Amino acid sequence: MYKQITIKTLHEQGTKNAEIAKKIQCHRNTVANIIARKEVIEKQSRVKDSVYASFDTQIKEYLDKPKRERISNFRIYEILRDEYRVKSTYVNLCKYIQKYHPRHKEAYGVQITEPGEVAEIDFGYLGMFPGPLGTPVKTYGLAIILQFSKLGYYAITCDQKLETLVKELENAFSYFEGVPLRLKVDNMKTAILKNQHYDLEFNPDFLGFSYHYKTVITPCSPYSPEQKGTVEGGIKYLKGNFIPGRVFKSGQDMRRQLTDWMNNYANKRIHGTTRRVPLEMYEAEEKEKLQPIPGTPFPFFNRAERKVATNCHIHFENNYYSVPSSLIGKEVTVRWNESLLRIIFKGEQVALHTISREIGRFVTRRSHLPDYKVYSQTEYQARFENQFADIGEEAHKYFRFLLSQKEPYWSRIARYILGLAREYGDIPVNLSCKRALYYRVSDCPTIRNILDKKLYVQKLEPNLFKKESSSLTRDLEYYTSGL
Repeated sequence: MYKQITIKTLHEQGTKNAEIAKKIQCHRNTVANIIARKEVIEKQSRVKDSVYASFDTQIKEYLDKPKRERISNFRIYEILRDEYRVKSTYVNLCKYIQKYHPRHKEAYGVQITEPGEVAEIDFGYLGMFPGPLGTPVKTYGLAIILQFSKLGYYAITCDQKLETLVKELENAFSYFEGVPLRLKVDNMKTAILKNQHYDLEFNPDFLGFSYHYKTVITPCSPYSPEQKGTVEGGIKYLKGNFIPGRVFKSGQDMRRQLTDWMNNYANKRIHGTTRRVPLEMYEAEEKEKLQPIPGTPFPFFNRAERKVATNCHIHFENNYYSVPSSLIGKEVTVRWNESLLRIIFKGEQVALHTISREIGRFVTRRSHLPDYKVYSQTEYQARFENQFADIGEEAHKYFRFLLSQKEPYWSRIARYILGLAREYGDIPVNLSCKRALYYRVSDCPTIRNILDKKLYVQKLEPNLFKKESSSLTRDLEYYTSGL
């Protein structure tokens, strides 16, 4: 329209058409046509249907499919291109759908809560930053925000475990000096195990935590971040305002800077929604509405599953802990904290142990073992001594020799000799024990060698094993292996 008026004005001023065309940078025939017109056309446009207009029915059919069967715009483009030979671009299809089949936008209401009613919780990935050992690790931000006053507690973590969440929630309650009535959480696996329609399953430890602090867990619907918009904005604020432009020398330095930012900036700014300072709003209207903090912290126990071995023990962190013998082969739940180990079967505690700081130790309660396996050291020795006495007098003497010579390992050698008695008979083993005792032999291969070669029937030669003279010394094997 501007060019048309300019052309007419220049023409009335006596300017030639060729000069007008040169100034306006158009063809002189265009100048002549505009001058010939009596009226100025306000808008010039050429209406041309999109190539996709002929396939509007198919496009609408694809877009109207149920949510689970709906296909993407790009897949629609591929179908029209391959099956209907439509020659156009994917961008043109998106423009056509946006113009003629715009998607309905869902409306949401504003969530209004009372003071002290709700705190929203969410994790957010921040990036790779220095960890406890100084090397870069995956780092997460945790935001816990009171929905009414917008007062926020922020933390930096290296994981999203339940133990970490519980610890930081307790820190948040101390920071708020109270506990809200409800905790609104996303569907994080640490807190919500399952949330499908009417099938809702909480982490039992998180339920225990909420019961201890007398607060109710309120999970959001899946894929509905708008239900916790306050904390979603808090995570974005943490990512966009705290992280950029700061250098963190270590994980400790990062947490120190976060605490300073939280206390002196984040909670003292004018909030974009309430147009008030969160800390002032909290002090004036919300602080007194929060529930008091219990006098004792929540006794958190980690959780794992173990199978009870045939020796009535489970393996846990390089040690072994006893379980009642009736549970051999069963799966049990192991719960532990810094000092105690709880073993639970079908919801009931069946064993409680103090965690050992040693390695390879068996922590055993006598009551967990069957009666026929319970022996004191004296009872254990007496049991073996009676069996050796049954073999013969020489075997009995040899057993007493084992107790004096091989105290840490005597039971292994004793079991081996009892096995030889079952294999060769009592008389050969009794005589072999006599020869072994004479030469003071206490290793299993040598005793078997005496039996295999029937050396027990040979005459005992003078015992020259003690090296009184090098010329008279003979090797022990000479007396036990035969001539």
